[in-house]
Amino acid sequence: MFYARENELKRIKERIKLDSFQSVLVYGRRRIGKTELIKEAIRIKNADCLMFLARNVNSTINFNDFVLQARDFIKDPFFNPKDYFDLFAKLFIYSKDHPFVLFIDEYSFLKEADSSIDSVFQKVIEYYKDDAKLTLILCGSYIDTMRQIVDIRSPLYGRFNEIICLRAFNYYDSSLFYSDLKPVERFMYYAVFGGTAYNIKNLDYSKSFERNLIDMFVRLDSFFEKEAISVIKGEVEKEGNVNVIFEAICNGIDTYKKLNELLGDRGKDNIGRYIRKLEELDLIDKYYDVNSEGERKARYVIKDNLLCFYYTFLYKNIRLRSIMDENVFFEKVIKKPFYDQYLPKKFEEVTKEFLIKENGKKNFFFSRIGRLVYNNNLKKINREFDVTTYYDGMYIPFECKFSKNRISINVVNEEKSQWKDLPFKVSKFGFASLNGFEEEVKKDDSLILISLEDMYK
Repeated sequence: MFYARENELKRIKERIKLDSFQSVLVYGRRRIGKTELIKEAIRIKNADCLMFLARNVNSTINFNDFVLQARDFIKDPFFNPKDYFDLFAKLFIYSKDHPFVLFIDEYSFLKEADSSIDSVFQKVIEYYKDDAKLTLILCGSYIDTMRQIVDIRSPLYGRFNEIICLRAFNYYDSSLFYSDLKPVERFMYYAVFGGTAYNIKNLDYSKSFERNLIDMFVRLDSFFEKEAISVIKGEVEKEGNVNVIFEAICNGIDTYKKLNELLGDRGKDNIGRYIRKLEELDLIDKYYDVNSEGERKARYVIKDNLLCFYYTFLYKNIRLRSIMDENVFFEKVIKKPFYDQYLPKKFEEVTKEFLIKENGKKNFFFSRIGRLVYNNNLKKINREFDVTTYYDGMYIPFECKFSKNRISINVVNEEKSQWKDLPFKVSKFGFASLNGFEEEVKKDDSLILISLEDMYK
């Protein structure tokens, strides 16, 4: 089965016309599902396809492998191009009478092994595109390398009909892979393993959530511990500095200034290049207070839940885990803070994802969403609201309760009282609940009520 990605799938399908030359660039982190997305589009269009998976080897080996696959595809035993220009030119010419898709996966390996490959494609496209009936799809995981392809200084700048940066699934699309589970289980899987296709497909949903968590992640040298480590090692140089940044964010040190001070000289920008890289990889995100106009109060959050769990519970406890059974470690070290602190925080984040997904529907609209902070030392008022929307001078705060108890009218009244004497106009009050609402709360039409079940409808 193929789930979600409707928009991206549609965009690629529309370019597989095979009556003219079309070109598509797809890039994103490893394990995100790029190859399967492209294969699905080709399958739906029932198009002939020459797919070449480049390897991290020298240019000669990749070229020889490419020639062998092309020779087999066009069924010409005498097909023997002398270089990449000759190879691609012959394939473009061949497409005039035999329309097909040319799909090059891990194109970044070709580019790194032969820096002239972009210029070669530029020439071939300019010389042969008018007569070609070919859809060229380039796909790659190394984001820096792939983004260089569409830089204004690149030979291939302006040559693509579609450019798609593929990101991880959100909480809802992730749940489509395990839709038979209860909403609370779907939420917990997303809170730990995130929205990466590779992670989702490597879990055994016939087991309980805790059993999967312990066997596949908490256990020393586990499958997902290796995956978390490989994400950093495979994408970022000097992973030691990145480890410091991630662990600090998990411990509440989340401003640029404070993070920068951890890595040394206060007068230097110690973290700039790491922060930019992690944002490009979609591993961290920055957010602003909803009542702040400037960007100086930006705070950082780990966007990848697999890494968030790893740096919250496992990375700092490597020695303890080495002398303790994984079941005991989970019970003694992880379980209480996981259910009491980690999951409630993730519930707030999923509530934000839900609100963003619903933004603009059913007369509900906002231009900002985030935390609202108000401090007035003279009046001794200090307030912080983690999920608040804003539009046209009006605010809607959402109180998020990850609790076994249903939200009562007392909770509603307590939340409303928190806004007294604050200089903000509140149009409505919203509540998100793990286990729903008491009847008296449900009868209040002025409230926006969201249950966990609502989030997965």
